[in-house]
Amino acid sequence: MLVSAVPIFALNLSGSPMIVPVVGRFPGAGGTQWRTDIFIANPGSNTQAVTLKFYQSGGPLREHTLTINPFGSVTLPDIVLNTFGQEAAAGVLEVSVPAPFGILARATIYNSGNPAGRFGQGVPGIALDYLNRQAYLFGLSGIDGGRLNIGVANPNDVAVDVAITVHDSANAILHSREVRVAAHSYVQYNDIFTAFGITPRAGVQVQMNTFDPVVNRPIYGYASEVRNDTGDAIFRFGTSPNS
Repeated sequence: MLVSAVPIFALNLSGSPMIVPVVGRFPGAGGTQWRTDIFIANPGSNTQAVTLKFYQSGGPLREHTLTINPFGSVTLPDIVLNTFGQEAAAGVLEVSVPAPFGILARATIYNSGNPAGRFGQGVPGIALDYLNRQAYLFGLSGIDGGRLNIGVANPNDVAVDVAITVHDSANAILHSREVRVAAHSYVQYNDIFTAFGITPRAGVQVQMNTFDPVVNRPIYGYASEVRNDTGDAIFRFGTSPNS
């Protein structure tokens, strides 16, 4: 009997630079503290010199360099404090290696100090080459004890104008707005059903698009579905199905 092997492909997000749309360290409710751990892996057979750029909101660019051995990885716990020396700050993180090599990066953003225990969410880094000027998210919900946050990060050297539309599952527009996102920064809207005056529901779709039809300035659009009772969250990143 002949058995044919079906190829299985993993999701490839690696490259250089890698964009993590938001990292932060800031106080939460009830004396808790939000922190960010960063994990970086070298998937290749060459030692890599890695440069981290933290584009701090309202502050100067902060940089850090490190070396990762072939097929090795590093963990940077509470990166905003321990690597960049900031007690309270947030911003976009860029992780890069010299061309033509690639790198992998991801974040865990979590809350410490809550009597219920530690909770948080994973945030994947995505290579700039895999981002596009559209971010599409679907199947989002703000019911059954949850709330919905959305955000968009701009990894470009110039500001971008982004159109954001919120649709129901039948594609009827529930809300639309335009926002200018400064270079290497992000804009986030928390609890959009309250913030945008939308009746909470499931099956929500969010579309984010940059305006310029000629220049492809990519964005990283994302959503976070958060439980009101536990604070636990699920992170979603937007895709670009039309490009």
